[in-house]
Amino acid sequence: MFKKTAIIALVMMLVAGVGQAFAYSAQMQTFSDVKDDWATNSIYKLSAIGVIAGTGDGKFQGNGVLTREAFVKMLMASISETSAASKAMKLQDMTDPSRWSYNYVQRAYDLGLIQFMIANDQFKPSSEITREEVAVLTGSLLLQSKSDVERTAWKDTGFKVEADNRKFVDAAAINPTYQAELYYSSSLGIMVGDQTGEFRPKASLTRKEAAAIIERVINERIKGQTLSGIGYYAIESFKQAGQMSLLNDVKFGWSTLSYPAAGTASLDMKKGEYAVPSGWEAAIQIADQNKVKQELNIFANNKDNQLSKFLTDLPAQTAFIQSVQTAMKNDPYGFGFTGISIDFEGLKDQAEQPAFVSFLQELKKSLDGFTLSVAVPPTDWYKGYNLKSIGAIADQVILMAYDYTHLESKLPSAPLPLVNEAIQTALKDIPKEKLVLGISKQANQWISRPDGTVVSEQPAIKLVEDRIAKPGTKVEFAVPYFLSKITFQDDRGNHEIWYEDGKSIEAKIWLAKFYGLQGVSLWYMGNYTSADYDVVKQNTTKR
Repeated sequence: MFKKTAIIALVMMLVAGVGQAFAYSAQMQTFSDVKDDWATNSIYKLSAIGVIAGTGDGKFQGNGVLTREAFVKMLMASISETSAASKAMKLQDMTDPSRWSYNYVQRAYDLGLIQFMIANDQFKPSSEITREEVAVLTGSLLLQSKSDVERTAWKDTGFKVEADNRKFVDAAAINPTYQAELYYSSSLGIMVGDQTGEFRPKASLTRKEAAAIIERVINERIKGQTLSGIGYYAIESFKQAGQMSLLNDVKFGWSTLSYPAAGTASLDMKKGEYAVPSGWEAAIQIADQNKVKQELNIFANNKDNQLSKFLTDLPAQTAFIQSVQTAMKNDPYGFGFTGISIDFEGLKDQAEQPAFVSFLQELKKSLDGFTLSVAVPPTDWYKGYNLKSIGAIADQVILMAYDYTHLESKLPSAPLPLVNEAIQTALKDIPKEKLVLGISKQANQWISRPDGTVVSEQPAIKLVEDRIAKPGTKVEFAVPYFLSKITFQDDRGNHEIWYEDGKSIEAKIWLAKFYGLQGVSLWYMGNYTSADYDVVKQNTTKR
């Protein structure tokens, strides 16, 4: 699934000249002044989703203090959904709509969050924000998700219990008017006292403190987010067939598009890597026992432009659709599939969009009640996919947000900032309720050989796991990619492996929850380890 390696042209632009360099629209480099800090992961997570940015010259300046408007900007940027219609702010010091913070302050005003900070029709956006104000802002935002009854109970008595439990040394310095919201933030662990037991309500807030706080707010907001687990059962997956118990939906990769000649095409379930395997009955039985939705995945790539040719060959398309329709209705194997999943890869030309959309429309019409899911790549490089039209036709869209791998730059398959960009692009056209984030369990290896040459490989997961356990192997979880980096030396040279493990999978699931997507998909089930499935179990909802 999405097996081709690509240079993503608009995300990664080659700069001509000696010693090629790369520029990214996402934050793909580390900040020079953020090294193993307690807030490092928060800083880079928020950077990946565009909530925070550096201050220039490759620095973050985590110890710098924040203004009111800067924190409000961060808080509002961390809310992925839109707000209600704007109200007139009537603030003497926020009258210029072109001010960089104006829209964020307006949104916070619309939500009723900043009114307590306004005096004499002034917000004082450039003033340093205090810890007390941050606690009230975050507490107010999170209280809005509660019912009227719950909010009333908290404001009447609940906060008093929290205040008694916390016993801040400097509690008397907290403005009594703000206590309900401030202590609500405290009760959730968003803002708590320091090691001395002080809350320091009038102290300023640093940029790195803000990053940690905003991540906690996001985590609190998404902790109840339901997320479906979708598995691709293909290649060698039987060893993990029992993990279907964790999933809601399984795509069985047991068929391909056969297009041997002009005018003729069919569904092929007997030949090649994606043929129906012997012993298939056991896998279907496990799926039935676990009551998972089951679709037949149909794979095709554009080798030698065969897929592009097929999409201009209407007789072949008609024959293929009839073949699919017959297979689904007659069900010669007795699968009992409830739908099909189309995984047609490698369309790079924008001019191919209408043909692919037309094919999907005709296919959908023929399915007569069967569901249709469609896999799509990031469209920076593969421009043959009209996401808006595909989103309208399909019941579910799988975003294959990976295979950004590039030899010269040593860019691995799925760095978190690029995965985020792919999601943001897709959400412009596809409803989040239909969108599934595809995660590919893989490793990307670069070998710097003694003769100075560099080669790349994609090692098997078992070999990577074995290497991790060997002496002399260094493993670190590296930002901003949010992937495990494995380094070692042997007689072949110096090795660098970027690896999708449980921790990196969890970061991608965090993205899917942040955007409220339907779910995450696992390509392919047999590659995932028991530790990976533990992460999936903890973060998805079995319906």
